[in-house]
Amino acid sequence: MKWTPLITGLALIAAAVPAAPAAATRAGAITAEAIDWRACGTEPGAECGSLAVPVDWAKPDGPQISLNMTRRKATGQRIGTLFYNPGGPGTGAADLVRDWAPYYFSEELRERFDLVGIDPRGVGGSEQLQCGKAVHDPAVTQFPGTRREYDRLVAHNRAVGDSCGPLIRHMDTGSVARDFDAVRAALGEERISYLGRSYGSLLGAEYARRFPARVRAMALDGIVDHGMSSRRMVRDAAAAVEDGFARFAGWCERTQECELHGRSVPQVWDALVRKAAQSPIPVTGGRPLTADELRYVAYAMLTMAPDFNGGLARGIVQAEQGDAVIFGQMRAEALDNPATTSAYRAVLCQDIDPEINAFPQLRTRARDVIRRAPHMRGTSEFWDMTAGCLGWPVPPANPQRPVHITQAPPVLLVGNTHDPATPLAWAKSLARGIKGAQVLTYDGDGHTSYLRNPCATGSIDRYLISGTLPAPGTVCR
Repeated sequence: MKWTPLITGLALIAAAVPAAPAAATRAGAITAEAIDWRACGTEPGAECGSLAVPVDWAKPDGPQISLNMTRRKATGQRIGTLFYNPGGPGTGAADLVRDWAPYYFSEELRERFDLVGIDPRGVGGSEQLQCGKAVHDPAVTQFPGTRREYDRLVAHNRAVGDSCGPLIRHMDTGSVARDFDAVRAALGEERISYLGRSYGSLLGAEYARRFPARVRAMALDGIVDHGMSSRRMVRDAAAAVEDGFARFAGWCERTQECELHGRSVPQVWDALVRKAAQSPIPVTGGRPLTADELRYVAYAMLTMAPDFNGGLARGIVQAEQGDAVIFGQMRAEALDNPATTSAYRAVLCQDIDPEINAFPQLRTRARDVIRRAPHMRGTSEFWDMTAGCLGWPVPPANPQRPVHITQAPPVLLVGNTHDPATPLAWAKSLARGIKGAQVLTYDGDGHTSYLRNPCATGSIDRYLISGTLPAPGTVCR
């Protein structure tokens, strides 16, 4: 989680183009054709629009916020409308549909569906969440070793939350799902198809739970099971990140092009982490890199394996030589981007209960994940959200609960055998909570599989177009 938005942000770091303005429509008057579409973007065929929805769905006649969205109509024989969420939370889909559709959707999906990308509330071109204090402070560790460090972490988190505007209380995924259904109504669609990656899987499952009759087909790629405890989340995620690191080290051992080839990658890495813990590593043009940041940015690069393996090796060598410039560049998007990190933190603290009440509990949990991940030291996005939500001033509005979906059409769940962000086991556990759901396995590295593997891509496309699920037990290699 900054699942897929992190990948998106790093890959398209300079690609954002302001959306064209469009008229908003009050949620109380949502009807078909309520969205005023206008041509927009750098490529022909995109339409931008907006829709007003309630800040608080419990008060539909109260204050409104505007959602930004883009649509690309089907280029061939149209089946219907496909909603897309790339992950996150903290990244929208409007820009991706508007300017980058060939990079995010196969030709088959572009031909058969009207593609709709929505910037969720608080994100992107929608009315953004405004926080006056940065989410990430390099002086505040998320792995406190003392009660004093723990108290500092809790105080920092509370101060961040207190610096945000009133929208912070309504950033939960349940509210986002209701927003998406308002867009469906405004489009005049009885049912929609949905493709969600990473955090988009949590959003998709929430939509199917609330609105099962409004789903035509739903493919979820890189699964988060919202029915798990936070303890299991951090344990599974720590093991998955450690596995990703081991796979990277094995690649370096086999590959002469790796700049660490011929050396013990675990030993080099452990020494570098110890060095950063003693004294942050200099970064040309930026502040020094802490040990926490070093591990987190490495994790971000592991989610993009094997494509970023060479860059990770190069970054380690640079940092070892005294200038962590590649890590510093990646940190800017992964940890320091205010456009994504505020929404990321606010949504997850509304959706995930850390289930931690005191320093001894956090210390015990930290020892557990470090034992499971001796090189990456328990680093994961799920540790980040656990530690980052301690002291958060707003209680979770949509905390973990058992997933029980029985009325939706069969859902396709896709998981990777070596996904550092969302382990394959989570796809299997979520499948048990969705009647008729089926798991497709991609035997490969990195986070999510759509457009990364032809077999997985073809299986997802075929299901979304025809409703045909792959044969049980199918493994894409």
